[in-house]
Amino acid sequence: MHREIRQPLASAALILNLASMVYGIYFIAAGRAAVLPTLFGIALLAALALNLLLVLLNYIKGAGVRLQRWGTAYLIISMAAMGLMGLGEMVAASAYAPRTEALAQFFLVYPGYFAVLIVGVLQARLTRNLIGDCVNQGGNPAQPSRGRILLLIMLFLVLLSGVFNAYILLADYAGLLQILISQSALFLAFFYAALTLWILKIYGKPGCPLNIFIGLAGLALFIVFLLPLLLIPGAAKQAEDEFKAVFGEDWPARLDPAAEKYFLKHRFSLPAYFLGYPQKGYTVEHDLLFYEGTEGVDQGIKLYFDVYKPLLTQPDLPGYGTTIIRIHGGAWIAGDKGFANMMQMNKYLASQGYTVFDAQYGLSSLITLPRIMNLHGFLTSVAALMPEDTAISAAVAPAHVRGPFSLDDMVRHLGIFTDYLVKHAGQYGASLDSVFISGGSAGGHLTTAMALAMAGGEHEAIFNPGITVKGYIPFYPANKATPILEAIGGAPEWIDVEQLVQPDSPPCLIYQGYGDGMVPWETARSFKERYREVGNEACAVIYLPLAAHASDFQFTGYYNQLFLYY
Repeated sequence: MHREIRQPLASAALILNLASMVYGIYFIAAGRAAVLPTLFGIALLAALALNLLLVLLNYIKGAGVRLQRWGTAYLIISMAAMGLMGLGEMVAASAYAPRTEALAQFFLVYPGYFAVLIVGVLQARLTRNLIGDCVNQGGNPAQPSRGRILLLIMLFLVLLSGVFNAYILLADYAGLLQILISQSALFLAFFYAALTLWILKIYGKPGCPLNIFIGLAGLALFIVFLLPLLLIPGAAKQAEDEFKAVFGEDWPARLDPAAEKYFLKHRFSLPAYFLGYPQKGYTVEHDLLFYEGTEGVDQGIKLYFDVYKPLLTQPDLPGYGTTIIRIHGGAWIAGDKGFANMMQMNKYLASQGYTVFDAQYGLSSLITLPRIMNLHGFLTSVAALMPEDTAISAAVAPAHVRGPFSLDDMVRHLGIFTDYLVKHAGQYGASLDSVFISGGSAGGHLTTAMALAMAGGEHEAIFNPGITVKGYIPFYPANKATPILEAIGGAPEWIDVEQLVQPDSPPCLIYQGYGDGMVPWETARSFKERYREVGNEACAVIYLPLAAHASDFQFTGYYNQLFLYY
């Protein structure tokens, strides 16, 4: 009876694993043009789940030694694969050079993806043929060795970390772990599921109370870490309703047909979550000096920018003739351009035809935020593992940009960049008639301040009037960080940017996570309400369930994919 149950399940797993492998090859070749991502995404999830189910059934009901070993191998490789794919996407996101990004894909992401499917195929084939005689109801009746006991304790402690990680995902936790867990939850779901089964196999006592408890705990973790993915369809519907309400029911019909073919065809692609979208069709120049302070508070400061440009100038590209200024976050005291400013987004926008400028500004030494600054040791360690052409300075302020700067100084530095841009626009092929501004967190606050001030026309002494702002895209903008902003100091309109909103302010599209532990979602709601108070309806907020601060870092994560579509 049990043999008859496992054989059809094994056949289904075999087919789904093979289909996912074939589609993975096709997806790598086709990229964003790949069709049927939803169908094959579901097939991939089903394959991964069936692989785990076969391991469980072979453990509980008994299987030959060879099959049991293949099951254990699958669990170990599955855990490693989830880590490799997540790490590979992080390395790809930190690299200026396309070569480094490609290496991360080929040596981390793709091996992880295909390894777990290949071993899944082998396990399914062996299970279908039921190689070897069944043993006593699974498990290992032998007396456990000291090494096995130590391994069991270590794995159990790792499983306990899953409980803490689940709490971080579900709570408004403010810290680095929330950033990582929020967007990596799907990887964690399969990681902890495999870990749970490995513990059960090592313990080797099916049906005992402890095994049942561990199994239920692992199942609960699996479900919790699946929640962000399960909530995405509802978030997509809400996003569509919001976008239509603000920008019109007919917004798809107003797209330029020539450019539409370059846009994302799907709001979320599960294969892209696992395999990523390697960025192509762009060039980048980095560490270009635009300002060097010689006196006063600016004494010794040096500010640089990076510029991302399309590899080919094609009039049908969506971003043709448009410039984007990107402003990094970091609580006004830390952060940097490059890796710290979601570099993958800059690459993508450049490949779409935009000219993207990623600029530094002076960071304040007037206040200290221990939670932010304590990330220095972690990021320094990670930086040591990265290739030489990566710029992993997130949450660590370069010495040449730090000083006793107020908000007035930060805004002034960005104004200096606008002067530089107007003067050198022709050198970089940048348009001044169609400019968008974007940034996250503190950079989202400065994005808002800069866009509204420039469009309002009352701050021409700071920002060059030769630039026309058409819109802005803040990510989780820290517009209500009142105690911090007041401690840094500056003009009232920089401390409370809602004062700058006018009836003719440019349209904005805001990214905001409901699970953000650093910038509460009510901040975005308040800003949208301010637009409505002055009679301006051109502000849309896309809320994302369980999304943490900086949850857009994984470029092909479920959150960033959905927002990027709009």
